[in-house]
Amino acid sequence: MTLNTHIRGAQIELTTISGGHIIDATIPEVKLDVYNSPTDGYVLSWSDTENKMEWSSIGTMYVNETPTGTINGANTNFTLANTPTSGTEMIYLNGLLQEPGAGNDYTITGSGITFTEAPETNDIILASYLVQQGIGAGSSGGGMSDIVEDTTPQLGGDLDLNDHYVELKPEPSSDDSGSGMMSTMTVDTNGTGVGSALYMAGDGHFDEADASASGTMPCTAIALETGTGSKKVLHYGYMRNDGWDWTAGGLLYVSTVAGALTQTPPAGSGDQVQVVGYATHADRIFFSPDLSTAEVA
Repeated sequence: MTLNTHIRGAQIELTTISGGHIIDATIPEVKLDVYNSPTDGYVLSWSDTENKMEWSSIGTMYVNETPTGTINGANTNFTLANTPTSGTEMIYLNGLLQEPGAGNDYTITGSGITFTEAPETNDIILASYLVQQGIGAGSSGGGMSDIVEDTTPQLGGDLDLNDHYVELKPEPSSDDSGSGMMSTMTVDTNGTGVGSALYMAGDGHFDEADASASGTMPCTAIALETGTGSKKVLHYGYMRNDGWDWTAGGLLYVSTVAGALTQTPPAGSGDQVQVVGYATHADRIFFSPDLSTAEVA
């Protein structure tokens, strides 16, 4: 008897049944569409981004780790050696799996474990958990649970914003900090310190901008670090300096004092007038330099 049927749309060809056994069966080759190359230790998972299978890292599994912390019947706080991927930790107290969450046996924040009741002296605490590698796997592959865990992230290609935005932080959290576009460049002169207005000289290095002459203009960056040498500079974005005292909403200009900013346009003959941004608060600015200058007659 000839068997003519399909398995998920793939027809079984030249198949006969003899004595209750399927013989001489041929099933067309089935291929998985995988967008990247395999790597030792990686597993196949589904990629929502690529809409196909991918080889991805499941990360590193830590088993039966003893958290640090004093077990004395009073202390409830213990620390893991790493920050687990969210939802992967298993915490055992004297061999019994503990239930996470507020009102249960413990809560976890980062690598810190807080028990609802303090373990007694001689109790045994063990933890097993997964730490994923790479950036952002979410539910379908290896990756960090939070990109802030990587303090020096690097892209492997161009970043597609996919009709979204890069959100800057308009209120930097500390003095002399910022949020925006920066680079590390050579700074040859900076007597002003953080926030110094800088122009690029003919040698490709930055020096302090000075509106007194066209040769020391236009300002194209402000210093994010004090001193000279290889330094971070801000090209565009928000900046905070607790020593500033700006009028919010007022425009910012390069001053005739080398490296300084001002809200008063230079007015001397031959001075260069350049708008480089505006003040958002007394101690914060948005730096967005207009590269054109006007010379005072």
